[in-house]
Amino acid sequence: METKKNEDACAICTDRCCSRCFDDGDDSIFDSLTTDELDSLVKEKRHLVFKAGETIFKQNTSARNIVCIKRGLAKIVAEGENEKKLIVRLYSNHSILTGGSMFLDEIRHFTVQAVTEVECCFIGSDMILDFVTKNSQFAFELLKLNNKQNMQMLNNLVGITQKYMPGRVSDLLLYLKNEIFLCNPFVSRLSRQEMADMTGMTMESFIRILKEFKTSGIITVDGSAIHILDEEALQLISKKG
Repeated sequence: METKKNEDACAICTDRCCSRCFDDGDDSIFDSLTTDELDSLVKEKRHLVFKAGETIFKQNTSARNIVCIKRGLAKIVAEGENEKKLIVRLYSNHSILTGGSMFLDEIRHFTVQAVTEVECCFIGSDMILDFVTKNSQFAFELLKLNNKQNMQMLNNLVGITQKYMPGRVSDLLLYLKNEIFLCNPFVSRLSRQEMADMTGMTMESFIRILKEFKTSGIITVDGSAIHILDEEALQLISKKG
């Protein structure tokens, strides 16, 4: 009931982003802020909306803000030489993105792009660092969040480098169903090229594996809608690699 009240309040909020936006989600680190700290954050943050396909921040640029996604879906892209790209993670509602380098070199180490329309808040890194020096609990929660995000990306990279193509596609489908869209069937919101980029495969190879899964009765595909019929089979393929 409380969640419904918050949703109703957000729907009529003239500020478009207030303290309610920072007290929800599994990755929330703002519960540890004092009332004064949270008030100063809300006053200084910038509320922005990005259209699908727009860049939220760019790899190798200055990391002057962290980004809190209020609504929408964004992709984390590692850009290599010769225009090679690898999508290492997706983030959706109530996710917090630091850029991966706030305490290191203040340079973004990946690009973040909107997959759907993304409504988010930019919070200055100077303010976050001030909270870190004055609030040990907040510093601890931020450290945990950074470690969690780094481990997620590392696990994804390990899967891509060590698994055969069917294992990679299985991992992706399970990830989309169980962690991103939370339903079955789901509408991927991703192009076939983007899905291939998440597995480190060519689009042709990705489509071929997808067709093999469909022929085997593991999934059905109808445009961008994917229905997992045999999740146990996908889990088995994932484990075998």
